Amino acid sequence: MLLEARLLDERREAKAEGIAEGEAIGLTKGKAEEKTAIAKRLLSMGLSVQNIVKATTLSIEQIEAIKAEQA
Repeated sequence: MLLEARLLDERREAKAEGIAEGEAIGLTKGKAEEKTAIAKRLLSMGLSVQNIVKATTLSIEQIEAIKAEQA
């Protein structure tokens, strides 16, 4: 009985950890996608790459790649 209860607790903990990890990954991915969308809008508005880097914290290389993708 004790062993079964401990196993059940371990499974619940593992499941909770997995859910938390999945949420963290999802949030990180969502933030990256939002930064990319903002960079695209700022590029379409004619802002400089340097200003977009400052606004989004994306790298110059990332902004240049987005810019090339839009061309």
